[in-house]
Amino acid sequence: MRTITVLLIDDDIRVSELLKRFLYESTYNVISAENGIKGIEAAIKHKPDIIFCDIMMPELDGYGVLKQIRSDARTKDIPFFFLTAKTQTEDFMNGIRAGATGYQAKPTTREELIEAIEGNVF
Repeated sequence: MRTITVLLIDDDIRVSELLKRFLYESTYNVISAENGIKGIEAAIKHKPDIIFCDIMMPELDGYGVLKQIRSDARTKDIPFFFLTAKTQTEDFMNGIRAGATGYQAKPTTREELIEAIEGNVF
C-alpha cells in the first residue's frame, strides 16, 4: 500500500501544525508551505496526491495558487481543495468556478480531512 502525500499551504502556522498532526496520525505523508509561492514550488517538486490551500494569504492568494497549479502540466490534475474560513456559498462557488476540486471550511476535523482525501485520491 502506497503512502498518500498531502500538501498543506497555509500562512497560519498554528492551523498548519494542527492539520499536520491530524494527518500524521492517519499515516499520510504531509508537506507544508507557509505561502502560495512556496506551495507551488512544493507541488511541482513533490507532486502530492492532494493539495489543501488557504485562500487568504500574503504574496499570492489561494486563487493565484490554483490558477498556476491548473496551468502547469505537472500539477494540473492534482485534486485541489480550498481550506478557508470563508464559508459563504458565494465563496464556495467562486472556488469551484476557479477550478478547485472542493472546499474545506475552517475549522475542520480530522474526519472531514480524511473524507476529502479518500474521496479524491483512492
